[in-house]
Amino acid sequence: TRRLDRWLLAHLYAQRLENLYVDFSKLLGVEDADFPRLDRLGTSDHYMGEGRYLGQRAKFCVILFDRKTQLLRYLRAWVLAGEGNVVLHDVAFNKYVLEDVIAEAKAAGRPLKIVTNLPYQISSAFLHTVVDYAADLALVVVMLQREVAQRTVAGPGDPGYSSFSLYLQTFLSVRWVCDVPAVAFYPLPKVDSAVIAITPLAPDRQPQPRDRELYLALVEGVFRHRRKQIINALALAFPQLEKDACASALAESRIDPVARPQDLAMRHYIALSDCLISRQQQANAPVRNG
Repeated sequence: TRRLDRWLLAHLYAQRLENLYVDFSKLLGVEDADFPRLDRLGTSDHYMGEGRYLGQRAKFCVILFDRKTQLLRYLRAWVLAGEGNVVLHDVAFNKYVLEDVIAEAKAAGRPLKIVTNLPYQISSAFLHTVVDYAADLALVVVMLQREVAQRTVAGPGDPGYSSFSLYLQTFLSVRWVCDVPAVAFYPLPKVDSAVIAITPLAPDRQPQPRDRELYLALVEGVFRHRRKQIINALALAFPQLEKDACASALAESRIDPVARPQDLAMRHYIALSDCLISRQQQANAPVRNG
């Protein structure tokens, strides 16, 4: 096996990092014009050079969370010493820490963007937290196990399409950024990864079912029986509904009764939940899944 010249290898690494930096800047929507030039700085500003640098505290505040690692010790000793625009916390990141960061961003009048590589076992909890605090976030860029990332962007008929997909897409816009194969890591993991970019949807851009609680309960309930036809899945999710009532609601919502839950789009579930809530109001009886 031939080896690359070490200087050529170093050049390729540098080029790869430069390309990564450009792509990352595009992802965050950062341009040269976002940073002040030397001749436009005030006397109190700390100049870090023209271009895309995270050196202007008035522009960006970078907050790093880690937990008793060699990286943390290295950053503290050699990289971040004296850097006022970077705050390093020696804690595990969680929703309680996030609340403090949100408060700090609001006080400073800055949009909050999260870029994270987290333990894969907490991916689901993290994404639920993003939904809970979506109104306070401008952007979330996260690396996940590839199968989990596929679920966040999946649509009808896709292998990863689930109630979790619909739940996230009700509140968030999710974009696939790139694949990260296992060979990118050392030691080699057993799974591939992917990076996604999440932008919270403004309230007026979110789907508008008449009863969001019922809509989410409907989605979760029928996907528990994803292998069954939707008419049977609906009857199992709402056992108080007669089979004829299920068939009538599906017909009114223009849904094929023999379709499977994973074949239906968000608009179908919104139409069906709206139909159920209308019938509930007409009958003056609550419709909730059992």
